[in-house]
Amino acid sequence: MTDQEQRLDPARRVERAELARLWRTLRGDGRRATRRDVLRWSAIVTGALATARLGVGRVVAGPSAGRAISTRRYQDADIESDVEITVPFDAFGQPVTLDPHRSADYGGFWVMFPNVWNGLLRYNELGAVEEDLAESFDTSDDGLVYTFRIRSDARYANGRQVVADHFVQSWRRALDPDNPSPMAGFMQHVQGYQDYLDKTSEELGFRAVDDATVEVTLSEPSSFFPSYMAAFVWSVVDPQVLEEAGETDFVLQDAGTGPWRFTEFEPDVQFVMEPNAEHYGGTSPSLSRIVWPIITGPSAASDALNRYKADEFVSADVPLTLKASVEGDPVLSQELRRIEPAGTTRSLAMDFNQAPFDDVRVRRAFAMAIDRERYAAEIYEGTWQATSVFTPPVVQQLSEYQPPDGLEFDPDEARGLLEEAGYPNGEGLPEITMYLPSSESEEEIERTQSFLDMFEETLGVTVTLDTSKTLEQIGDLQGDNNGRQFDLIWWQTVTETPHLLSEVFRPDSPNMEGVFNWSEALEPSGDFDPGADARTFAELMDQADAEQDPAARNDLYRQGEELVLRNAVYVPIANWIPMFVQKPWLEGTRQGPWTGRLPVRFDQDVVVRQR
Repeated sequence: MTDQEQRLDPARRVERAELARLWRTLRGDGRRATRRDVLRWSAIVTGALATARLGVGRVVAGPSAGRAISTRRYQDADIESDVEITVPFDAFGQPVTLDPHRSADYGGFWVMFPNVWNGLLRYNELGAVEEDLAESFDTSDDGLVYTFRIRSDARYANGRQVVADHFVQSWRRALDPDNPSPMAGFMQHVQGYQDYLDKTSEELGFRAVDDATVEVTLSEPSSFFPSYMAAFVWSVVDPQVLEEAGETDFVLQDAGTGPWRFTEFEPDVQFVMEPNAEHYGGTSPSLSRIVWPIITGPSAASDALNRYKADEFVSADVPLTLKASVEGDPVLSQELRRIEPAGTTRSLAMDFNQAPFDDVRVRRAFAMAIDRERYAAEIYEGTWQATSVFTPPVVQQLSEYQPPDGLEFDPDEARGLLEEAGYPNGEGLPEITMYLPSSESEEEIERTQSFLDMFEETLGVTVTLDTSKTLEQIGDLQGDNNGRQFDLIWWQTVTETPHLLSEVFRPDSPNMEGVFNWSEALEPSGDFDPGADARTFAELMDQADAEQDPAARNDLYRQGEELVLRNAVYVPIANWIPMFVQKPWLEGTRQGPWTGRLPVRFDQDVVVRQR
C-alpha cells in the first residue's frame, strides 16, 4: 500500500482497490491472462479431464456433477502414496498474503485459496456455483434473503465445529471499516454495506439464525449474487484461532476448512500445504505435501517451463511466447492442454465522446472491418477463437443463454457506412491513436500493429500506435480527455449468468462513464440513437439483474446485448484459449476456463500414478 493510500479513509481505500481491479481487468494485459485476471481464470465440469495423447489435448466442459462427494475408490496397484509435488504460483507482482480477508483480487488467489479456505459456496472449474460448507440454500420470493444450512460435518483443520456465527464474525472482519478487504466489493450488495464501511451504522445483513443456519439479506435483488458469494472473501476463519494466534500468525494454525492446511510460509519465496484430515470430502490418496514456489517477473513463465522440463514442477503455463517451442518438443507437445470453452472476451472499444466515434456508423464500420478469423488464427496463432458477441461461451453454456447476432466481417458494408458518415475511403477522419504502455513486449506490439493494419487495408484508415507512454501516463491522458479514444479491452466473467453485460456497459458504470462514455445524453447519428438505447439498456439490466426466473432473465440480457452490439459499444473480436502443460502421471485434476492451469482443488480425486 502506498503512503497516499494509507492516508485515505477506509471506504475510499475499498473504492480505490475496486477501481484498480477494474482497471486491471479493463486493460486486459495479455501477460496476466487466466483469472488470472479474474481472475482471473477464471470454469465448467466436474467431469473428466481430457488428457493429451496425440497432439494438443482439450480440457472441455461437460455436465456438472454438482456438489456430491466422490465415491471413487483407488485400489489400483500403481497409485502412489505419500507424494510431494511442486506447483508454481505466479504472483504477477502482487503481494502474497495467505489471509483470505486481506488478499488482493488476483486470479491466482481465487483458485489456490479454496484448497485451504472455504465459504458456504464455491466455484467449479467452469465458474458454476456449487454448495461447499452449505448443504443447501434457499432464496426468498423477493430475492432479498438467502438462507444457508451448514453441513453437519463442517469442521476446521483443528477439529472444531463450524457454526453460523463464525461466518458472521468472519464477514464482519472482511468488512472492518478500519481495514476492509481489497475484495470487499463482492459484498457490496449486502444490506447496510456502505453505512457499515462509513461507520454510520453497525447494522449488516448477516444473521446467525441458529448454529446450523445463517442468513444474508441484500439491499436489492441480485440474481447473480451467489456467484459473488463464492469469492474467497466470504471464507470462514476460526475466530478462536484468530483471537489466540493473532492477525498474522493464524494462517498457519489450522483455522481453515479446506482439504489442505498451510504449514509453512516464507514471504516472497514459497508456501506449503499439507492435508487436512478433518475435511468433509476426504483428501487425496496420493498427495502428502504441496510446495508452492512464488515466481514473478517477465521471465516467470519461461523459468517455470524450464523447471517443468527438469521435472521440478508438475505444471506450467504456456503463453503465446512459449507455444511454438512446446509444440515443437516431442514430449511437451503430448502434455500440452487447451482449456475450452472460453471464459474471456477481447473487444475493440471506442469513446463515444471523441471523434470520429461519436457517430455510430463509424463505430459499426470499424466493427465490420475486423477479420476475426485472421486475428485469432494468424496474428495470435490459434490461442484465440473468433467471436462477434460479447458474452463468452462458458457463460452461454452455464446459463443456457443464446446471444444475439453480432457484426461480422463485411468490408463492403464497412466502407459504405464510413462513406455515409461523411468519410469516403477514410478521407477527412481526425487522428486516431491507440496507446500501449512502453513496458509492453515487442511481440505484443507487433501483433497489435498487425491488428491495426486491418483498418488500413479495409477502410483506408490509419490508426497510430503509440508506445511511448507508461501505463500511468496513459491513465492520466484518459483523465484529461474524460475517455479513451480507441483501445483493446479484455474481460473475464465472474458470474455464471450474463451479468457481466450490466457490470461493463451500464452508462453509469465506472467501466463506461469517463472511459468509453455510452450515455443517455448522446445525440442520434443517422438511423441510430445511442442515447435512447443507453437508457433502454439500463432499464433492461435493472430488470435482468433482479429477475429470478432463468429464461426471463436470459431474454432481458439478450435484449441488452442486442443494443450493445447494435451501437458497437464494444466490438467483440475473440475468446482466449489458455494453454498449459501438466505431468501425465498427475490424474484427476479438474481445470477449466475459471481455473486456468491450477486445478479447481487438489481434492480426493487427484492421484499420482507410478512414474
